[in-house]
Amino acid sequence: MTDPASIQLRPATHADLEFLYRVQHDSMRPHIERVYGAWDEEERLKRFHAKTDPASHDIIELDGVPVGCQWVRRDPDALFLVRIYLMPAVHGRGIGTHVVNLLLERARRERLPVRLRVLKGNPAKRLYARLGFRVTKEIETHHYMESR
Repeated sequence: MTDPASIQLRPATHADLEFLYRVQHDSMRPHIERVYGAWDEEERLKRFHAKTDPASHDIIELDGVPVGCQWVRRDPDALFLVRIYLMPAVHGRGIGTHVVNLLLERARRERLPVRLRVLKGNPAKRLYARLGFRVTKEIETHHYMESR
């Protein structure tokens, strides 16, 4: 397991756009291909640039090296974990657990639930369940989950 002291979050900047796309590509491509059948690079890049504002993201660093990102949106009645992506090389080291626990601590202080959606078949669902999230809704491609 990774020492939590070696994990930091910092605000993303425009200079992080390339990394944000790379971490999305590397972490999500297998899941997108499984659920949707293909990864259309041109379409994914177009969508990424249309929908990604670096200012809404935090970069997850391990010993000062970017290894992932998160995007938490503040809704009126909840914190919504829009994205948490980690480079595959650091999966299973407790980084995601630490970052989600930080979000859960924030939610407790603010007395709000945390909500998210996860692609069906994504192993991250097990992490969320282990941390107390429960499925609240299911659609063909995703599970919606909430933790109180």
